Amino acid sequence: MVKQSAQCYNKHINCARQKIANKKNNESVDSIMKRSKAMGWIVISVITVLVVSVVVWGKQYYDNRYVGKDYYTMVPLDYNITPETIYSDNGNDMGLGVKYKITAYNEQGEAKAVEFTVFDDPGAELPQPGTYLRISASEQIVLNWKVIEKRDVPDGALAKIK
Repeated sequence: MVKQSAQCYNKHINCARQKIANKKNNESVDSIMKRSKAMGWIVISVITVLVVSVVVWGKQYYDNRYVGKDYYTMVPLDYNITPETIYSDNGNDMGLGVKYKITAYNEQGEAKAVEFTVFDDPGAELPQPGTYLRISASEQIVLNWKVIEKRDVPDGALAKIK
């Protein structure tokens, strides 16, 4: 009987130990699951911030490069429009043309230095000295230009053009 009692006692002790171990394992699993969820949200948040940052940067780059404002100028009367060989940034010959580097003004008379090249292609017309131009320029580049009449130049810009 003593032996049987000892077996029962040992059985209960082992059973209790097993319950305690299971409880600890369940707590460990629960804490691991909570940490995993938290890490998942952190990863999702970081990815979201990165995606939003790239989209905002891309929009700013696009606007600075491809969205222009109108500026007005007159090709100076003493501007040399003799075509010269134009070279690319890496030194390749791109043909004959004229590089225009002039100051243009918006409707409020605010100045902007603009630079663009007109190639001396068949049918291309080089803006002549004394010609008025409307130039669409972004923060970085000249997007396009057009010859206009003096009457089409806003007063604010016309007052600044010499």
